[in-house]
Amino acid sequence: MYTLRLKAGLLAGAGLLTITACASAPKSASSAPPPPPSPAPAPPLEEAYPIEMDRGAGAYPDEYDDLLEGLPPTGAGAPVIAASRTSFRESSRSGKPVQDYLPYIDVAIEQDVLVAGMGPSLQDRYTRIQIVTLDPDSYDVAGVAGDGRKEKKDTRDYDKESRGWFKRTMLGSRNVTRTLIADFNIANPDIRTTKALFSSTFRSDNTKGEAWATNESISVYATPYFKVSPNTTIEGKFRIQLSDERSSSAGANVMNALQTAANLIAPTSALVTFFNAPAMLQASTFLNTQSASLFGQSITEESTGAFAIKSWTAEPILVIRAELPPAGNIKNTKQKEGIGKWVVYLEPPIPSVFTTHTQGGPDSPPDFEGISASDILSFNVGEDLRVYDYIFSRLELSDRITLLNETQDPDTARLICTRISRGLSEIGFTTYDAAAGVWAASESDQFNAAARALLQLPETCGSMALWENMTYRRGLASPRTRAVLSRTRAGSPSA
Repeated sequence: MYTLRLKAGLLAGAGLLTITACASAPKSASSAPPPPPSPAPAPPLEEAYPIEMDRGAGAYPDEYDDLLEGLPPTGAGAPVIAASRTSFRESSRSGKPVQDYLPYIDVAIEQDVLVAGMGPSLQDRYTRIQIVTLDPDSYDVAGVAGDGRKEKKDTRDYDKESRGWFKRTMLGSRNVTRTLIADFNIANPDIRTTKALFSSTFRSDNTKGEAWATNESISVYATPYFKVSPNTTIEGKFRIQLSDERSSSAGANVMNALQTAANLIAPTSALVTFFNAPAMLQASTFLNTQSASLFGQSITEESTGAFAIKSWTAEPILVIRAELPPAGNIKNTKQKEGIGKWVVYLEPPIPSVFTTHTQGGPDSPPDFEGISASDILSFNVGEDLRVYDYIFSRLELSDRITLLNETQDPDTARLICTRISRGLSEIGFTTYDAAAGVWAASESDQFNAAARALLQLPETCGSMALWENMTYRRGLASPRTRAVLSRTRAGSPSA
């Protein structure tokens, strides 16, 4: 009887547990309400007929502004990357400090600025590299103009460096040279340039006596303007070279010798093009070769920083601090003497090298008002090579120009227009300046009136459409071109 009651109690308990579990179990998926229907797809936008762009990323006509408003800004998402890199870099500071194997030079790169990319876009714009000193005395205009600069704590002591006639007679000649050199390698376009930022020399000779020379650069442009492409990168190398020669093999004034040689062979154009870039490479190679020969027995320190440039920033890209050993012992790293600090900037981007004016802000097209065709055609792109010479001599268009003057064939006009535009883009001009070059070429003596009118139609090619968008709508086109355009739009023959 007791066993029977025990079994019944166990069965009742099991049933109660089953009911409780069923009550607390979640509802099955079949009892959930169905998901709401997905929204209907938006109707497709009607695409407007685009203006053909030969090369680059020039401005768009006004009717495309609405289509571009929804696009993300330049470098979208880059601030998140910058924050992530900053956090990672800060967390790594807790590690064991590394050995300083460059006692005389320190270079810092502003990585956050390079990654953030929220400034004006540099693509299809010109910029140039400037190196500026951080020495506050170099900016003391009032002090220099008034009673002079404040007295510095550390100055070069010529008397301390002097050896006197006895040492010169007994120990022979001695030449001590200390130099800071900046070297930049740019890819797309391919440019190499070298600048000497500081030089200190001391020559002591029994026959010529003693001579000192100290040179510094407080502000230099490392490059002329160059066009930035999507894949443009810059590599900066900063090098300290120290030499203590016990003979007269080293030059007495390295800084002046290097800078003078560079000025003789460096390009004089305001823009780096396909034709003058080799001259810059030659100048840079010459400087490096000369400096290597001058420092036959030397100490060399070099620090390198490389980065891609997508958008412009007012912040410095690289910061350089340099110190020198005493002239009496270039191996003495314990008694270093600071010579200065420099920063590397990118100049604000400009859309044209033919004019400094724009139609608005930094991202606006250039304003070509007051710029004549002769101004553009006479622009120097190489040694004894102008835009006019390049277009009408190097592009091999003479046969097609003759055909256009005789037949006014639209296809021939389109081919000439496109070839000039692409040719100018290939040697280093932005889309805006290439369009200006096409217009200037059409105004030259190579075309008769009928061929000129046909070549200047916006329907001829993308460059003339861009030029018409920049000038005709603002009333800057020539009266002849305005008349041709008016007749064309009214349905009259263009010629």
